[in-house]
Amino acid sequence: MTRSRLVLAGWLLWPLLARADFNAILWDNDLFSPRGTDAYYTNGIVYHHVRDPVPPEEGRQWRDCPGLSALSRLLAPALIPVDENTRYQHSFELGQIIQTPFDKRSRPPDPDDQPYAGLLYGGCGYHLRSASRLESLGLQFGVVGPWSLAEQGQHFVHRVVGANEARGWDGQLRNEFVLNLRYDRQEVVSERALGDWGLSFFDNMDFALGPLMTSAAAGINVLYARDPDVVFGLNPNYLGRYPRISPGRPAGFYALAGLQVTGVLRNLFLNGNTWVDSPARVDHEPLLGSAQVLFGYGRSCWAVQLGLNISTRAFQTQAVELPRYGTLAYSWGCL
Repeated sequence: MTRSRLVLAGWLLWPLLARADFNAILWDNDLFSPRGTDAYYTNGIVYHHVRDPVPPEEGRQWRDCPGLSALSRLLAPALIPVDENTRYQHSFELGQIIQTPFDKRSRPPDPDDQPYAGLLYGGCGYHLRSASRLESLGLQFGVVGPWSLAEQGQHFVHRVVGANEARGWDGQLRNEFVLNLRYDRQEVVSERALGDWGLSFFDNMDFALGPLMTSAAAGINVLYARDPDVVFGLNPNYLGRYPRISPGRPAGFYALAGLQVTGVLRNLFLNGNTWVDSPARVDHEPLLGSAQVLFGYGRSCWAVQLGLNISTRAFQTQAVELPRYGTLAYSWGCL
């Protein structure tokens, strides 16, 4: 039965995966990190699809994403000025997030530890690109709780890698539908040539608004590549990773390092359910710091990269001071 479902899912997704648009599959897990932390944000996987550029008159009319067009018109004065050089791209994503406590053998779970939580979500958005700036506006919608299938997802992964199963999923957050707004901006602030290679410095800022997460962040990144304009990076994000969309063909090896500071007003994964009594909750830290480094290789409209992500404590009673995990990413398609 399981094999039949996988075959059916592959058959349904193949028309999307086979398109020439930009695609990225991102997988976050401590398996890809030395001395990784098999806890807290313990697993995340997302498929991200970006369509080819659309005409400016259709750029902000995201018919497949209810409400996003109205939001874009409301926020238009703060976005990139529209001119003949502005490029518009539409996107959507599908993903799952799994969060667990540090002590997964305890049943019931430790009330001072990260609650068991999962998120199954989809998202849609659009991206505006100028010569040195990229802005993204998107909506994310999904479900937290048993309907997220996080328990089944973690048990499957642990059976594959031979890890012990977590015992406290009976105490996970309750089912709750969520809708969140997300905005992200990246801008190149300096470039420096180093022979055939070059350094590209760019800042990024983003905010999230909704019951899932309300936060704001700012950071700085440096990219070392043969052609900085044609590789994509990964920015820290409350759901894990978010791709910096590539306008062309990645060329050879590249490396990226970044630092980010995030102010958090609400984090449902830690603070518990919004509309119903939550079986568990902890107090989140209002300010987080994070760092990442990644290495990649790209060739002829595809790229693969491996990254390490480290952050400060997300909540006051967190046992690990600097939790970490790795990211494996693969992208294909040119824009």
